[in-house]
Amino acid sequence: MKETSVDFYFFSGTGNTLLAARAVTRGLREGGKDVRLRRLEKGFVPFRDGDTALGIAVTVAMFSTYPFAWDFLESLPDGEGRGAFLISTMGGASGGLRPAVKKLLVSKHYTPLGARDFVMPSNYNNITISLEKNREKTERMEKNAAAFADALLEGNAPWKGGNVLSPLLYRLSRRQWPWKLMSRKFHLEVDRAKCIKCGKCARLCPAKNIRMEEYPEFLDRCVSCQRCIAFCPPAAIGVQGKNYQQYRSVEYGELVSENL
Repeated sequence: MKETSVDFYFFSGTGNTLLAARAVTRGLREGGKDVRLRRLEKGFVPFRDGDTALGIAVTVAMFSTYPFAWDFLESLPDGEGRGAFLISTMGGASGGLRPAVKKLLVSKHYTPLGARDFVMPSNYNNITISLEKNREKTERMEKNAAAFADALLEGNAPWKGGNVLSPLLYRLSRRQWPWKLMSRKFHLEVDRAKCIKCGKCARLCPAKNIRMEEYPEFLDRCVSCQRCIAFCPPAAIGVQGKNYQQYRSVEYGELVSENL
């Protein structure tokens, strides 16, 4: 990586992607880079100068990533040749993400530096998974993230392609109906006996799917990022008809902190 600084944008649902972004950031900072972590859902901040690389960290969803993350990527300015890299966290496979992001970045005149997926604890019904297995996955991510940061610094990080299904999976993720199906499958409800009306769920929702009236009201834009479930203080939000308990890997204050 020839650039001396990095603007590193991340979106994290339950905290897994933030942990991975932090791990890569540590490695880059140890290598002398000035890294600024920025929350993707807050929008793009103009590059300080031409000596700044772009980093992207997203959660894999629908074998791709969330519609609002694609909106962010598609709104990026011309890269003017600056380097760019991608990391993602997932429970299984990233499908159409890596090749589609690379194609988009190249079209905007960024230089692809490398991409890496990290398997992390699943956000879905994680209560059935042992804490030891969660810890093992997180520790493996930390090790792999450090190696990826070293490879970026040395200029030899890979950006692996997808497979024959990758274009189809990408196109699928850019349509509305798969997300609506997922929203119906994981239909959210509020236990009003528990709800303390704090509004954190509405403030955290990246899809602006939650309207705070007396109690939270859910609209039709949910993408199942799990934030509202994970960070509800009294665990009042869940999936209708399921014993669906909270999982998060960071705390609320970490996710919204200005000191990243």
